[in-house]
Amino acid sequence: MMAPTYQLAEKARAIIKERGQKVDVFVASNGRREIVECAQALARKGAKVIISRKGTQQIVEETTDLKVVGLNNSLTDYLRMLKDRGLHTPGLIAFFTYDPLSDEVMQMCQMLDIQAKNYIFKTLEDCWDCVRVAMADGAVVGIGGAWTELTSRGLGFPHITVENSEETIANALVVAEQISRIQHEEAEKQRAIKTRMETYQAVLDFTHDAIMSIDDQCRVQVLNPVAERIMGCRAADAIGKPVEKVLPNTMLPDVLRSGIKQTNQMMEIGKVLTNTNRIPIVVEGQIRGVVATFQDIKQLQTTEQKIRLKLHEKGLVAKYAFDDIVGDSRAIRNTIQIARSYASSQAAVLIHGETGTGKELFAQSIHNASARRDGPFVAINCAAVSNNLLESELFGYEAGAFTGASKNGREGLFELAHGGTIFLDEIGEIPRETQVELLRVLQEKEVRRVGGNRVIPVDVRIITATNKDLIQETMEGRFREDLYYRLNVLDLELPPLRERGDDVRLLGLEYFRRLCGGKTTAEQEKRYLDMLAQVRDYAWYGNIRELQNFTERVHILLENGNEVSSGVMTEIMRRRSVGAPQPRRVPAEETDNRERSAIEAALRNCPDSMEDAARSLGCSRQTLWRKMKKYGITRP
Repeated sequence: MMAPTYQLAEKARAIIKERGQKVDVFVASNGRREIVECAQALARKGAKVIISRKGTQQIVEETTDLKVVGLNNSLTDYLRMLKDRGLHTPGLIAFFTYDPLSDEVMQMCQMLDIQAKNYIFKTLEDCWDCVRVAMADGAVVGIGGAWTELTSRGLGFPHITVENSEETIANALVVAEQISRIQHEEAEKQRAIKTRMETYQAVLDFTHDAIMSIDDQCRVQVLNPVAERIMGCRAADAIGKPVEKVLPNTMLPDVLRSGIKQTNQMMEIGKVLTNTNRIPIVVEGQIRGVVATFQDIKQLQTTEQKIRLKLHEKGLVAKYAFDDIVGDSRAIRNTIQIARSYASSQAAVLIHGETGTGKELFAQSIHNASARRDGPFVAINCAAVSNNLLESELFGYEAGAFTGASKNGREGLFELAHGGTIFLDEIGEIPRETQVELLRVLQEKEVRRVGGNRVIPVDVRIITATNKDLIQETMEGRFREDLYYRLNVLDLELPPLRERGDDVRLLGLEYFRRLCGGKTTAEQEKRYLDMLAQVRDYAWYGNIRELQNFTERVHILLENGNEVSSGVMTEIMRRRSVGAPQPRRVPAEETDNRERSAIEAALRNCPDSMEDAARSLGCSRQTLWRKMKKYGITRP
């Protein structure tokens, strides 16, 4: 509050204290200059609302941006003043006011038979003229404010200063408080709007996508820095112009007319090939514009390469493809052909093969030939992880799930493989309790971390491998039958090395060349092949892995100038083959008989529902019908 008198200031302070408000009161009574200096000082200190009398209000509003609440004299103020001075004063009474006196006051004077005249001033200088005119008119007393009181005293003219009532001051305080609250709320709204706009601007400026928008008149409204770069123009030159002048052959006007969005469209802008989305902006059912995003396809490819590099660093990529499989035997060519056909499917694959036959090599090749090639490839050897840890490795765990667990928890391999392939080697080694959880993941397409209660959806293709006879395992109760049929949708049998004929020579020579750094002489290769010929009848029970070990041993011997006689080579192979377990191969006929028996048992147990019979076998109705046709089984 800026008061023109000390009396008003003290009165206002008492009212403010009684109301418990926080309002500072200042006195500015020495003319315009003091009022301006006081108001500007208060504005610099953060004042937003000023309460003052009429003359002060005008000056403050002219010289600052402050909101001013006027202390306007009311009819009650004048009545109280006249009562205190005696209701009837003979002669003319001069009312000095900044604005014309209200009709109510003039009508009151008429009713009380008081001769009154209103004299109006705007500046302190005007007050001298007003008082002189009133004196010339024969006025006996003047009624006004602080300014006219000062002037009247100087001219020796009787003057009564109208004091604002407590009610007037209280009303002004209420109005000022309301204005202050509205200002605060509006400031909060403006801050929220500014924050939102700054957020939008940050998104526009720092997104990797080019963004352009047009209004309902096809004029450019937004053009972010990436769009400027791709289109080769400045936003300042483009905004407000028709879009076709900025981007020729654009489809944005078509989307504006039709209201139909266009996504994943190819568009060439200059020499940049982009992937484009065009989305209509609909407000209250009306199309108000269109926003378009453009992605530089070359940049997308670069980003994809970086992501793949990161995955490679984490070991979540498949390094091998079918072209990396060495061999020309009929057995391996047929196996590769079958595996290639499996790559086009999303179904689970179960790879059978002896130790060292290249099960993971085929799993990686299937992944890299599939539609999931750009997703992660996650592999785990189930036999290499203890039963206690296997479940947390596969499905992850929440914080504090068990002693020693990370305080932040950890995602499992199924989550890491989302969008790609998971390869479970030695699947026959997982315990029964983990088999139950694995079956649930395959059925529900979601995982639940150890110690957690939320489910996490996953999109994963599963490839498993084993050197065990899983049918025998199911019959003996060590492997769940329903899980077996879930995993064995597509079956791939890898031939052992002893059935691949001359592939032994091709593979051995390939590994020998790698050990030599890719630089071998004809003499070196001849010596290696001579040694390999000495063990041509060996069964290679360890398959390709054993051939690799043999080749490395021979390479070391030859590199150090050692001569290895035929007898020594034979002894090496004899020692390695003594006690070597002969791999048990389940005849195809025996496997078929077991599968046929399982199907017949399921049909007997569920005679009224093919759906239930298929579910008990862990396969679909279509798979069950196909296998029934294969074995000539009819429904009971």
